Amino acid sequence: MKKTIYLFVLSIFLFLGCKKSDDKSDIEPDGLKIEIKGISGWGDVVNVIIDKNKTEIRYPKSLVPEAKADKTYKTSETTLKQLSAYIDTYKLMDAKIQECARCVDGTDYVITIKYEGRENTVTIAAHRTDGKYADLLDFIDKL
Repeated sequence: MKKTIYLFVLSIFLFLGCKKSDDKSDIEPDGLKIEIKGISGWGDVVNVIIDKNKTEIRYPKSLVPEAKADKTYKTSETTLKQLSAYIDTYKLMDAKIQECARCVDGTDYVITIKYEGRENTVTIAAHRTDGKYADLLDFIDKL
């Protein structure tokens, strides 16, 4: 009886322990990778993914014919240097910023930074009146 229970528990463990492959590579490009999601109270506004190879800008699928088209282009060295400067200036790898302008019908940028095995996510209100993060927010708007 103990042997049957042991085999049953072992089979469940093995079954749950196996991970199905989803054809995605777990290999990230070397260096800095940033994901910026613009989120409002009504849903996603924009999704920007930047790494050393490319910049992808994706807009939510919409029924509105005037909706912006997605873009992909090569990331410039200038863009990466500027982003690195903002990360250093505002200490974004260690910051714990969790603002919620979308909670009052505003827009937030949820910024996830991945660099050298570390990851941090901050949420910054997109339309500020205090001037804080103004240069970073202006840079994001121009992407």
